[in-house]
Amino acid sequence: LGGVVARLDRRRRRRRGLVLAVAIGVAALAVAFAVPASRASLLRFFHVRGATVSVIDGLPPLTSHRSLGQPIPLDTAAFRLLLPSGRRPESVHAADGGYWLRYPGLLLFEFQSGGGPEVLKKATLGKTKVEYVQVRGEPGIWIGGRHALYLPGGPPVAAGRALIWQHGPLTLRLEAAVDLERALAIAQSVR
Repeated sequence: LGGVVARLDRRRRRRRGLVLAVAIGVAALAVAFAVPASRASLLRFFHVRGATVSVIDGLPPLTSHRSLGQPIPLDTAAFRLLLPSGRRPESVHAADGGYWLRYPGLLLFEFQSGGGPEVLKKATLGKTKVEYVQVRGEPGIWIGGRHALYLPGGPPVAAGRALIWQHGPLTLRLEAAVDLERALAIAQSVR
């Protein structure tokens, strides 16, 4: 009986020690995330296939103009383009390893994202909300404000709110002046 009591006592002490260690770890993370500079240094990189978002302390000089590339007919793309709510875009442009689809107030970029190099690179300030999201069960990243968009071979371009997500073999980037809820609704409507 004395041996059983001693073993139970040791287990209780170990559990208390573990609970205390977890509590201290959670408190330390909570404090770190409460301080913007610490949060930015802990959450430096977000990634989905074909795209990386870096949280940085300052944005580089940005250009506001970007060429969308060569205009093409919708049906000449190398793969079937996904359309929000099945709606045809105003225009389609081939560039940057993918296709830009222009709609009123909305810009959608689609590219095949195999195991190759990153096509999209983005940088945002630590105060801009960046978070992982899910679109139809696939991973995505929401950038809730102004950021720098780096495309192959070009200077960094000023960009607004954007949602990047995977859809099968494609990676898509939606840029529009909408909130996260609306961006997710548009993303879920692509077919």
